[in-house]
Formats: sequence, structure tokens, C-alpha cells
Amino acid sequence: MTDSLRQQAYAQAAAFVRTLDRRDRVALQREWSLSPGVTEEIVEMLDSYFSANQALSLTPLAQAFVPGKGGRPAVDVYATDAGPLGMECLLLADGKPGEATLHLEMSGHDGALRLHYHYIGS
Repeated sequence: MTDSLRQQAYAQAAAFVRTLDRRDRVALQREWSLSPGVTEEIVEMLDSYFSANQALSLTPLAQAFVPGKGGRPAVDVYATDAGPLGMECLLLADGKPGEATLHLEMSGHDGALRLHYHYIGS
């Protein structure tokens, strides 16, 4: 996997996390094509892991793909058997690693990556 592709995936994920941080249901639906039901589920999940005043983010790009404790990077991008890229992103709260991991998929379309939300889990 190229660094360029990994950086494109990171940029998409970081933009999605900025929307998550605002807990903006309308933007989640409009910008990321999520249904109202999925949007509500996401906000409920975020509220179960983080307080409303905690700022959500990803590990900065310079450190995102560096293996950490246990050998896994904070942002892991990998090929899947089905074709799209899989992503697991450790969510930070106020710049500190939290318990929640954001699971995404990136598919290519007309030379650009498109983000697909899967779930947030531990």
C-alpha cells in the first residue's frame, strides 16, 4: 500500500472524526450519507465513551502509522479480501488515547476514496 493512499485514507478519517466531534447529526447525514438511525446510534455510542466536552481526534499524521504498544499503529489501514481498504482508528479524547476504536472502510471511486462507516467499539 502506498503512502499516498494511506494519507488519503487518513485525511478522510480525520474529516469524519471532526464531524463526530461536533456530534452534528445533520452533517453526518448530509456529508457522509448516513441514515438518521445510524447517526443516532453513532451519537449514543460516542456519549457512552466520551463526555460531551471532550475533543475527539485522531493521532496526528506524523505518528498515526507508527506501531505503538502491542505493535499496532493508532491508525491501521489494511487491504481486505473484498477489495476496499479497512481502517481501525484509535479515537483520542483531548489528545489522549481513549478506549474506543473507529472502524471504517474506504473504497475507490473515480480515483478518489470514499469513506464508509462500520462501527465504534472497544
